Amino acid sequence: MRHDRSAASHDSHGAARRRFLKQGSALLASGLAVGFMLPDAHATAASSPGSSASGDPHPQPGEFEPNAWVRVLPDDTVKLVVHKHDSGTGTHTALAAVVAEELDVDPFRVEVITPEDPFFPQYIHPLWKVFSTGGSTSVALEYERLRRAGATARVMLVEAAAQQWGVPASACATDNGYVTHAASARRASYGSLATRAAKLPAPKDVALKPPGQFKYVGKLRKKRDAAQKTNGSFAYSIDVSLPGMRVAVVTRAPMIDGRVRSVDAKAALAIPGVREVLQIPARPDVLGGNQAGVAVLADDYWSAHRGQAALHIEWEDSPFESFDSSTLAARQAAWLDDPSARVVPTIQDGDASVVHASGSKTIEGSYSMPYKAANPMEPINVTAWARNGGIEYWGGLQVPSTALEAAEVIGSIPEHRVTLHELVSGGSFGARESKYWLFEVTWLTLKTGKPVKLMNSREDEMRALFYHAASHHRARAVIDAQGQLASLELRAVAPASPEQWEPGYLERADRMDYSTTEAITKWEFAYSAPHRDIGWVRHETGVPTGWYRAVSYIPNVFAVESIMDEAAHGAGRDPLEFRVAHMRERPRHVAVLREAAQRAGWGQALPAGTALGISTNQAYDSYIAVIARVARKGDSVVVEKLTCVADCGLAVSPAGVEEQLYGGLMWGLGHATRDRIEIRNGRVQQSNFDTYPVIRMSDMPDIDIQIVQGDVSKPGGVGELASPSVAPAIANAVFRLTGTRLRETPFDLQMHA
Repeated sequence: MRHDRSAASHDSHGAARRRFLKQGSALLASGLAVGFMLPDAHATAASSPGSSASGDPHPQPGEFEPNAWVRVLPDDTVKLVVHKHDSGTGTHTALAAVVAEELDVDPFRVEVITPEDPFFPQYIHPLWKVFSTGGSTSVALEYERLRRAGATARVMLVEAAAQQWGVPASACATDNGYVTHAASARRASYGSLATRAAKLPAPKDVALKPPGQFKYVGKLRKKRDAAQKTNGSFAYSIDVSLPGMRVAVVTRAPMIDGRVRSVDAKAALAIPGVREVLQIPARPDVLGGNQAGVAVLADDYWSAHRGQAALHIEWEDSPFESFDSSTLAARQAAWLDDPSARVVPTIQDGDASVVHASGSKTIEGSYSMPYKAANPMEPINVTAWARNGGIEYWGGLQVPSTALEAAEVIGSIPEHRVTLHELVSGGSFGARESKYWLFEVTWLTLKTGKPVKLMNSREDEMRALFYHAASHHRARAVIDAQGQLASLELRAVAPASPEQWEPGYLERADRMDYSTTEAITKWEFAYSAPHRDIGWVRHETGVPTGWYRAVSYIPNVFAVESIMDEAAHGAGRDPLEFRVAHMRERPRHVAVLREAAQRAGWGQALPAGTALGISTNQAYDSYIAVIARVARKGDSVVVEKLTCVADCGLAVSPAGVEEQLYGGLMWGLGHATRDRIEIRNGRVQQSNFDTYPVIRMSDMPDIDIQIVQGDVSKPGGVGELASPSVAPAIANAVFRLTGTRLRETPFDLQMHA
């Protein structure tokens, strides 16, 4: 996810600061709270689905502290305030480990809590200027300040012990939640020192551990809450239950911009448990706003689902009735040749249009990808309750700014009356960065005056639009007489990702959409050449698109790694060596390529009917190489193995990094062989996993993952790193096996055997 919006002013900040000044001394007396560039936020443990719906922000005695990331309480409880959403990626595990490392306490002793009021400037994402989690940035951005917060707490606890014992602080040490004094064999728990430590001034500068002394960071092999998730006891947002709550399902317009002509709800209302049937108005005036829909509200989900099936809805004609996604790639290609199509340059060196010297060879290719749906295992769901002039939300609220927008646009509810209860979600992949569902649930709770839990079925989810955008790329490489890349031209044709969300985003002078040009900008593009002309061409179809795991890295890397492979073949060069020869001053990138090649057996004799293909990309200050091994099997080609070597800098939680890389490879295999949303006559054709098959465990090839920590001073991003290179690696392997180039996903691997 990418945003670029200036943060609005927040009137509640002054009141919060006044509360802090008034209550500070009494609150700090109950424990030690340490902040580092912190907002005036009051944080409590996140409300559990079965907890009271009163919305009371007051925690138990000793747990209410202002200005804190780190809390050490008299009962030896250690708490960490995390304002980042965890969608199963292990974000909370990694962030807890970071602070625990410097605090010198077992990270699995640390209780992770979410801020009661997350809407303060310091919580705004520094790159996108909104309250948000995404883009594989959470651990990298929080690493330094959470280390300092933990170290500050540790120093203050050591000083408290030293004063209590009348010894120099330098003579004391810490050991897993205790301060020790070796000379007198004394030790005191952090909790017993918390009240004294809270009265001390916080040091301005603290020394951080060198990586060589880490106990937890870089060594974790398990994830928080894994046992509860395995046995089913872990509470997700789908488990929220509030007194008097209605469960809502929404039948949305089957065509883009469709409007309800009539609704016959008699049969639905006759079903036991069904309470109301309401028409939700469309919000086309809001970028990313919801389509028109009909909601069934019931006492439970299954009653609502049965009521939804019993509805008879007639829809007005839509201007999108003639839209057919099967012709989109041709239309995008034609747009490239339209004189009115504007190219937004991302890289321009020399003059690629005139490089046709004697002995040169020109290689051309076009590459297309269709619409794709995120399909998290836990479908979109959220609970909202509007009352007393305010509104509360329970759920996987990945983008708090969107909740603010929904409250303001739908109900004119000011920021200080919006309360979030953030819960871990069962996957996102960009789906929980959309806004239509928050608009819908806000309208429903305001209309009914009751708590409403909106739930998507898989069919509702798959037809809710806001897909990963379809794209088309055209590339041309010129090879000189020495077999070197003389020039490279590339055009990426796609809609503007943020335009759905950020009015005026593209009104800047450079007209650049950084979400659509990932991997093809000068700071991420791997390959050098004397002449380069790379750019984006905006093409809007009117189909609402949304965020998606790895966003535009997926199609852009597919195009770049495909044309580089084709260029290597045209030059008569080894694809690995050709890539390395065109990487200047990129030692970490070259290292992952070399390591992956060695592990996969690149350049060695392979069994008959087997071939390797290579691909690589940089993303989120991390580097990755993927090598696919494919083989003939009967009338088809199968992917036998994926070898992945990744350098994400410091791997805070190596087991978590491996999980994300594995999931990314699985995701990328889906891009290559399965994922496609088709729109015919304006209607989405897919409805569930029978028509939109996804990769299952039984479909996975052998996987070899190696983590290379090329810079242990800081972590890079990893959650979206692995998927983009999978499809081009497979396509390149298939070419080496069969001589056929695959330039459009999903691949048909049977026709190339």
